[in-house]
Amino acid sequence: MNRLHFCIFVCHTIFLLVCLPLCAQSGEGWGVNKPWDTSWISLNSSVKPLSKTVNGWLADYPIQVPRTYSGANLDYVMMPIGGIGTGSIWLDGRGRLAVWQIFNNNTEIHIPGSFFAVRVENENGRSITRLLQTVPESGFTPMESLTFEGGYPIARLRFSDSELPVEVRMDAFNPMIPIDTAASSIPCAIFRITAKNLTDSKVKVSFLGSLQNAVGNSGSSDVVGVEFAGYGGNLNELVRKKNMTAINMRVPKEKPVPGFLTIRDASDNQIEKCRLLWVDNPTGPKQCSEDDVRMIENIVSLADSANRIVITNISPQFLMDIKDASAFAAQMVVFDDFESGSYEGWTVTGDAFGAAPAKGTIGTQTHVTGYLGSGLVNSFLPNDGPQGEMLSKTFTIDRRYIGMLVGGGGYSDSTYVALVVDGKEVRRATGKFTEHLDMVAWDVSDLKGKQAAIRIVDRNSGGWGHINVDHIVFTDLHPRMVSLLQILSSNLQISFESAEPANLQEVLESSKQNILVSVHSIWKVANYSKLIGLRGEGDAVKVVSALPNGDPIILSVPFGKADMYLCLAPGMPWEWISSLLAGGTLDEGKRIVPIEPYEAAWYGTMALATTSPDATACDWVDSNSLAAEFEASGRLSDKFASEATPVGKTVNGAISVTLDIQPKSERTVSFVITWNFPNVERFAHKGNIYSRRFKDAFAVADYVVSNLNGLWERTIAYHDTLYQSNLPPEWLDACSSQSVIIRGPTVWWSADGYFGAYEGSYACCPLNCTHVWNYAQTHARLFPDVARNMRESDFLAYMYSTGEISHRQHMPHGAFIDGQCASISAVYREYQMSSDREFLSRLWPSVKKAVNWLIERIDSDHDGVPSGRQPNTYDCDTSGANTFIGSQYLCALRAGVAMADIMGDKVAAEKWKVIADSGSKNQDMKLWNGRWFIQLPDPQPANDYGIGCHSDQLLGQWWAHMLNLGYLYPQEHVRGALESVVKNNFREKFAGFIQSPRRYVLDDEGGLIICTWPNGGRPNPFIVYADEVWTGIEYATAGAMVFEGLIDDARKIVATARSRYDGRRREGLDSGPGGNPFNELECGKFYARAMSSWGLLIAAQGLILDGPRGVIGFKPNWQPGDHRSFFTAPEGWGLFIQKRTASAQTERLEVRHGRLVVSKLIFEIPAWSGKVNAEVKIGGKKIDAVLSFKGQEVSVSLPKTMVLGEGTAVDIRFVSGK
Repeated sequence: MNRLHFCIFVCHTIFLLVCLPLCAQSGEGWGVNKPWDTSWISLNSSVKPLSKTVNGWLADYPIQVPRTYSGANLDYVMMPIGGIGTGSIWLDGRGRLAVWQIFNNNTEIHIPGSFFAVRVENENGRSITRLLQTVPESGFTPMESLTFEGGYPIARLRFSDSELPVEVRMDAFNPMIPIDTAASSIPCAIFRITAKNLTDSKVKVSFLGSLQNAVGNSGSSDVVGVEFAGYGGNLNELVRKKNMTAINMRVPKEKPVPGFLTIRDASDNQIEKCRLLWVDNPTGPKQCSEDDVRMIENIVSLADSANRIVITNISPQFLMDIKDASAFAAQMVVFDDFESGSYEGWTVTGDAFGAAPAKGTIGTQTHVTGYLGSGLVNSFLPNDGPQGEMLSKTFTIDRRYIGMLVGGGGYSDSTYVALVVDGKEVRRATGKFTEHLDMVAWDVSDLKGKQAAIRIVDRNSGGWGHINVDHIVFTDLHPRMVSLLQILSSNLQISFESAEPANLQEVLESSKQNILVSVHSIWKVANYSKLIGLRGEGDAVKVVSALPNGDPIILSVPFGKADMYLCLAPGMPWEWISSLLAGGTLDEGKRIVPIEPYEAAWYGTMALATTSPDATACDWVDSNSLAAEFEASGRLSDKFASEATPVGKTVNGAISVTLDIQPKSERTVSFVITWNFPNVERFAHKGNIYSRRFKDAFAVADYVVSNLNGLWERTIAYHDTLYQSNLPPEWLDACSSQSVIIRGPTVWWSADGYFGAYEGSYACCPLNCTHVWNYAQTHARLFPDVARNMRESDFLAYMYSTGEISHRQHMPHGAFIDGQCASISAVYREYQMSSDREFLSRLWPSVKKAVNWLIERIDSDHDGVPSGRQPNTYDCDTSGANTFIGSQYLCALRAGVAMADIMGDKVAAEKWKVIADSGSKNQDMKLWNGRWFIQLPDPQPANDYGIGCHSDQLLGQWWAHMLNLGYLYPQEHVRGALESVVKNNFREKFAGFIQSPRRYVLDDEGGLIICTWPNGGRPNPFIVYADEVWTGIEYATAGAMVFEGLIDDARKIVATARSRYDGRRREGLDSGPGGNPFNELECGKFYARAMSSWGLLIAAQGLILDGPRGVIGFKPNWQPGDHRSFFTAPEGWGLFIQKRTASAQTERLEVRHGRLVVSKLIFEIPAWSGKVNAEVKIGGKKIDAVLSFKGQEVSVSLPKTMVLGEGTAVDIRFVSGK
C-alpha cells in the first residue's frame, strides 16, 4: 500500500468515526430542527374504567369472531405484543413467547425460561399441571391443543386438554386505545389467564408466570438455559404492594472497570458532561483482537472535544506502534482497488456487476459513501433486480489479515464477499443494509500457505439485494487498527526517540502540587516503560508524576481537543485513576461510575408482576425443580438469592397465584411483563421516548397494574367495537392484522421525540420513506399524534428551503414525486384529524413551499399534466404524462387548495385550483384510452409503462376520496379503469407466471399484479416491479373499488391477499418465509405499505371529517341500508350505525371513548321526492337543527358546537315527506 492509499484509508476512518454521524445535518437547514410535539408523553394520568353506558352498548350488537387459526394453520402464526415504539414480544401459534425484541434489537431471538402454566386441584386433592403452550418445557407437560383467535390487538388462545377439569383461555395484549397515544405506548405485555370450572365441585387453580432476567442480552440468541456470555451480575428482587406482587429484575451498578465512565452525585444524577475513558494495556496492530480495535476506536472518537482519557499500563511496544504508525502503510499489499477501469483478474458472471467497476452511486440508489478513489464494485445495476458473481484470480495467503471495504445488503446467504479455499467458502462478510462501505478484516493466520480466491456474490433481487466492495488489501497488521493508530498518532502531541522496558522497585506517593493532591494511596512500581529522547516536556507535554531517577511515569498530553494521561507502569491504584479522570478532587457525594450499565446498549430493567398481593414467588434456574415445586402445592417458596449471578449466568423468576373457583364459574389472573432498555442510538437519534415516561421496568409495572382495569376495558372496547362493524370479515381482518405494524419492529420513537419508521422491519429501508408511507393510513386514523409527528419531520426538519422534501431522513435525499404529493395530502389528512388549526398553522409556510416546488418540478407549464422524469416508489423514474403520478399530483393540489382556503391564502388557492382543474381535464383527455388510463412517456423515456394497465393508475383518486376532495376524473372513467385493473391484473393462480425480480406469491395462490400489457407494447426498460404483487397496492386498489361500488371485486382481491397469510409457513418467497397473518412481506417484514388496509374501512363508511370545524359525516358505500362501522375522530372514537327503509333512514353515532366535538353532521339519503324531515337527538334530548341539501347529501347543522362525552349518542331520523 503506498502512502496515498494509506492516507485515503485513514480519511475513510475519520469519516466513519467523525463525519458520518453529522451527515443528518448536511444540506441547507436539513435535519437541524427538532419540531416534534411530545406533549402526550406527560399523560401518565390514570386510565379510567369504561363507563356503564358504553359497556351496555358493547352488548347491543353482534361481535364478529376474528379470524381463528388451528391445526397446521398455527405453524407460522406470530403476533408481536408491544406498544408504539417500545419493542415487542411475539406470541406464536403454539403459545410460546417465541421472539423477543425488547432490547432495541432487530434480531429474532428467543429468551428461555419465560412461559405460563396452570395447576388444577379438585376437592379430593388430585391435581394436574399443564403448560400453557403445546410444546413442552423440561418438567412441564404441554396442553394437547389450542386455537388462536387473532383479532389484533388481542390474541385469544383457547387451550384444550382432555384431562383438565377446567377450560383455560389466555388473552394476550398490549394496551391499544385509539387516540390515546400514551396508553398505547407502554413497554409491556399483559396476559389475562381465565379458568372456567366445568365441574360441579369447587376446584383450586394456581396460575404460574415465569420470566428470565435477560438484562445483559442486547439481542443475541446464544442463551442456553440461564447461560450467556453477556449475563452476569443479574439480581431478582421480590416487591409486594397492596395491589400487586412483582419481581424487579436488574443488574446492580458495579465498581469501575476500564471503559467509558461518568461522574454522578448522591442522587445518581450525571453531573460531568464531558466523556471520560479509562483504557488499560492497549495493544497495537500485530497481535490485536476485535476488542483491542474497539478500545482504540473509543480513544479516537474522543479527540474532537474536551474529553478526558486515562491510559494505564502502556507497554513500550504500544508506544513504538504509535511512533511508527505511518510506516505501517508500506506493509499493506493492495490486491485490488478497482481503479483500473476494468475487472482484469476477475471472472464475472450474470448481469449484476456490469462490464467494469462502478463510479459511485448508480441511478436511484441511495448515495454511496465510504469507498476510496473513484471506482468500486456495486451490483445495484440498475437496481436490486440483476444477480451475478465475481471470482478473483487465485493467490497464496501469506499475510495474517485480509481487509476490505464492504457495504450494501446484509444477507449472509445471498449478498456477501467470501474467501474461497479448496473450493469452500471459509470466511464471509456482508454489508449492514446501508450504502456506506465499512471496514472488514479477516484473520486468516490459520490459512497461511493456502491457495485462495475472493468471491463477490449477489444472488438477491429483493430489497437491499446488492453488494458494494472496494479496496481489498493483504497485511500482517490489522488494517483497521493501523488506520486508527495513524489517527491517534496525528492527534497526540508528543514526540520521543524510542521506548524500552525498565525495572525499578519504587513506592510512589502523590504530588501535593498537582491534580493528584488529594490522593492518599501509594503506588508500588516494579517495571515501567522508559521513554528515550522525550521532547516538548513542560510545554504541551507535562509530567504529572515521575520516578526518583527522573523518568516520567504519568504524562499529561494534549490529544486533539481532549486531555490524555499516559501512565507508563502497571498497577496504578483506582484512587489515582479517579483523580486523573475527575481533573482533581471529587466533591463529597460524587463518584466515578461506569457508563456501563448506565449507557451500555445492554443495560436496562425488566419486571414480572401480577395483581395479587398474596402471590408466592421464587428464583429458579432448573425448570424440573420449578415444575416439582409448583406441582406439589401450587405455591412457591418466596426464596430469592441475595447475591448477583456470576459472570455468564442469570436467573429466572416465577410468580404463582392460587384461587378457588366455584362450580360453573370462572376467574381471571393477570400477569404483566414490563421492560425498560433506554440506551440506543439510531441514525443520530438517541434513546427511547418511553424511558422519559418511566424510570425503569418496575415503574412501568406499577403503572400498568394500578390502571389495569381501565387499560383492559378500553382495549377490549376498541377490539369489540371494531368487530361490531358488519363489514366483510376479510376487510376487518386486513385492517386489524396490519395495524400491528405501527406497534411492531418497523417503527421506533426516540427520546428527542422523533418517530422513526422503516419501510419494513430491521432497517429495510430507512427512514420515514415518503413514497412507501404514502399508502399507509392506519397510523393516521388510530394515532394522529404519530401522523402529525411524521409531517413535522417532513416539513419542519427534513424539507429543503426550496420546498423539496427529502424522501428519506437518515441522510439528505432528493424528493420522490409520489412521496412529495403524499406528504402534502397527508398534511390535510392530519389537519382533519386535529382538534384545532394549530398544527396546520405551524406547517402552512412549509406546505405552501412544497406545493409550489412540486408544480415547478413536474408541471412548469401549469397545464396540470406531469412531465419530465418522476422518481417514485417503484425505485425508478417514470416519465411524461401519466395518472399514477398525475392523480397524486391533482390530489395534492386540491388538498393544497383546501388548506389555502382554511388559512385565508386566496392567491395560492386560486393559482392551485386553476392548475388542478386544468389537470383533471387535460389528463383525462390525453390518457383515457376508453378502458383505462395510459402513460405518454417523454421523448427521452425512463422506466415507463406506456399503454399498460397499472394497478396504481388511480392512487391519487383513492386519496382524494378519503379526504372528501371529489372526483379527479369523470366518475365513469374512474370506475371503468378499476374494472379494467381487476380484469387484466388479477390472477386466481400464479402457476406459469414469472414474478420478477421478486416473488411474493406461490404458484397455487392468487393476487393482483402491479402492471400488465393486455394489448402488448411493454416498453424496454419498463417500470420496475411490474410483475410483482404487493398487498399494500392490493388494499389501496380494493379501497378505490369500494368507493366506486365494485364491492365484489374489492372483496375478491382482499380475500385472496389475506388467504396467502393464513398461518401456514410459506417457503420460497422473498423477504420470507411468508404466511404469518400479522406480517405481510415486501422489501422486509411488517411492511408499512400494508397499512393501506385501513382505507377499506374509510371507503366502506364514506367518512367525512373536518375536526377543527366540528364536521363529521358518513356516506356508506358498504351496505348503506344496514351499515355498522368503527370510526375515529380527533379526540375520540365509537360506532356508526345507519339503517334505511323505503321511506326512512336512521343515523346513530355512539361515542365510546374520549369525546366528539360536533357542529355539523353530513349524510347521504336516497333520492326521495318531496320534503325530508329529520329528528335529531343528542344524549336522548331533542335538538333543533337546521337541514341543508346538496343533491342527496344532507347537512345537519347544530345550533351551537357541542362537546359529546364518552357514553353520549347522536340519533338522527330522516323521513321522506312523500
